[in-house]
Amino acid sequence: MYVRTVKNNQGKEYLRIVESYRENGKNKQKIIANLGRIDTISRKEVENIVDKLVQIYDIKGYVNLNSVEEAPDKKNYGVKVIVDRLFERYEMDKFFEKMDKKARFDVEDLLKIMVMNRIIEPKSKLGIFNELDYYGFKRKRPEGSSRMDEAETGEEGIALQWMYRTLDVLAQKKEELEKHLYRQRMSLFNSVVDLVFYDVTTLAFETQQTNELLQMGYSKDKKFNESQVVLGMSIDRDRMPVSFDIYPGNTFEGHTFKDTIEVMKKRYQLGKVIVVCDRGMMSRTNMEIVENSDYEFIVGKSIKQLKKVDIFDGGFTEIAKGIEYREIEYEGKRLLIIHSEERAEKDRKDRIRLIEKAKKMLKDGNIETKSKRGAKKYLKTKNEVDYTLDIQKIEKDEKYDGYYGIITNTQLNPKQILEQYHTLWKVEESFRTLKNYLETRPIFHWTQKRIKGHIVMSFVSYIMQRTLELELERNNIEYSHEKIREAIKNMEYIDIKPNEQHFAIRTNMNLLAQKILKILNIPIPKVVTPYEEFVEKLKLQNENKENKGLERSKAKV
Repeated sequence: MYVRTVKNNQGKEYLRIVESYRENGKNKQKIIANLGRIDTISRKEVENIVDKLVQIYDIKGYVNLNSVEEAPDKKNYGVKVIVDRLFERYEMDKFFEKMDKKARFDVEDLLKIMVMNRIIEPKSKLGIFNELDYYGFKRKRPEGSSRMDEAETGEEGIALQWMYRTLDVLAQKKEELEKHLYRQRMSLFNSVVDLVFYDVTTLAFETQQTNELLQMGYSKDKKFNESQVVLGMSIDRDRMPVSFDIYPGNTFEGHTFKDTIEVMKKRYQLGKVIVVCDRGMMSRTNMEIVENSDYEFIVGKSIKQLKKVDIFDGGFTEIAKGIEYREIEYEGKRLLIIHSEERAEKDRKDRIRLIEKAKKMLKDGNIETKSKRGAKKYLKTKNEVDYTLDIQKIEKDEKYDGYYGIITNTQLNPKQILEQYHTLWKVEESFRTLKNYLETRPIFHWTQKRIKGHIVMSFVSYIMQRTLELELERNNIEYSHEKIREAIKNMEYIDIKPNEQHFAIRTNMNLLAQKILKILNIPIPKVVTPYEEFVEKLKLQNENKENKGLERSKAKV
């Protein structure tokens, strides 16, 4: 039995319910009911007929969306189930179980909420608090407030100050948490850390206030009018953070290196490790620190700073397409002098750009006399008043196009050394991604403890995001960080209550979203699902418990 439309000779359409049957081997139709002309039957009348049939036959799963008067706000289910699964794999519950049981709130759940936000759309703690309902949580009304909001539903919610106090706890447990994450990852991926990349960045705060940690210093982002902290981080070959340390904003980056080596040696008890870093990091003192720790290093070396070495005196051997090298001994270490055609072209274009800028400075008469950086290096003067292009300097720099040095104490072959050093760009990319997690603008955490807690939270968030990326990569599924973030952000749903029923309706999922859930063994929900089934299937515990588990006891942190 089915519905059919037919037209008469005048072109008018009629609505019929018909039934098919076979007679003498032929298909025939029998009219069960004539419902009338389509243009004379209102939409409401059709809905009433359907609703009545559903009621009579007790049809399950039918939803009349037109009975919902107002469209509800979307919520995100994807980021919660994904973060829950990743926290399970890292056994975060076991780590936080060892903490003070008298805590008024669940630190693990509060951390999860902040990690969810970092993964899909980093915001301030106040911004997260104001959008808790998007993640399926309720806000707790401040004491003494008469304002009506989601909190006034009879259930406990989340207080804003709990988020800030969670940062305090994270700051206090930083070293223990780092170690736990490291051990779990070694077990999870059956990994061994034998190669560590070290880099330093600066994190600016929108303030000129200073304290022991917040200081004015050299900013890698050219934000010289803002206080900052210096962040040093070691990352392994999987671009996964191993550890990090925070320093006052006026700390020279090379002075951070010693602490990292001590952490690797003492806290993680790493055996043979090769440390890879850029030339600004590895002074002679730092090289000695690495060697005294029985570690090896691969570090960039400025060709122009080499003393008593003629880089052009000797033959070069091709090591890869467009790349050749020669090896010499330099101050008791192996020095690889590399020439790259691709880098030579980049150096040439960069120099042309600076020359054009220098010419414009001459034409406009706008020359910064104190600076010798950038285009100014291609200008010279005798009396600090009249400037001209420094042709000798330009020609000297041109000779070095495409050349750079790598100094090492390893026994790796030249190709292996080059490959490990070139992995640095991936680490720098990871740092840029990590800074996106860290730099929610503006950053209002100005106390040392809150700054440290904020960075610990961002560190955990990045590890969870990178773990998901590794899971995908190991299944030959490679997407950019932004594509993954977008896929998770779009895992949304609405819950509606038509005719005293309760349903969850999810948005359409792209292929990547489906792959993410499949890799993590998370069921893909149907488009329309009874709400309780939706919650149970995805185990959205906080939706079910109405956040009652977030508050533990009467004791305060």
